[in-house]
Amino acid sequence: MQKSLKLFFILLLVLVFKNHLNAAPVFEYTYKFVLKKDQRASIQIKEIGYEDKVQNFDFYWTLFDNTNIIVQSKFRKYPRQFVMSLRRNLDWVTQTLIPDYTNPHIDRARLILEFSGYNKGLATFTVYIEDKESRVMVEFLDPRKTPLSNPPQNNQVTPMIDFNQPQVKPLTSWDK
Repeated sequence: MQKSLKLFFILLLVLVFKNHLNAAPVFEYTYKFVLKKDQRASIQIKEIGYEDKVQNFDFYWTLFDNTNIIVQSKFRKYPRQFVMSLRRNLDWVTQTLIPDYTNPHIDRARLILEFSGYNKGLATFTVYIEDKESRVMVEFLDPRKTPLSNPPQNNQVTPMIDFNQPQVKPLTSWDK
């Protein structure tokens, strides 16, 4: 009797902690965009402590068939193309905004772009920003509310390599 009672309480505690640990993710920002074909949307991201460096996550869609949509995006001057679908688990993509090198899968700031639906030439996207440590400030630039410059030009500039200049320093002479 005593052993079965102990076993019951242990199982009860395991179930309670299991439900507590499997909580749904909490998103600090959420926004829904409704876009026409080739209409650009943008999310302005400022890292706290580096407010003078504004980065934009820009995206737009170009082609839709019955279930699939082609989405073009750009973040930190790096273009990407996604094929998203209304089918299960193919309707979202993720973009890391600020990596955390100490605990990368838990403490990073990331953006999730979800393809929510399509109706009469309008695609609906939901943007989720996960930032547990509150390291970013986010502003959603919706083209339906305020017209965007096409695309915003205040992305962080990536340094370019000048191939006309030598890329390595010449070795010093070994003669003495």
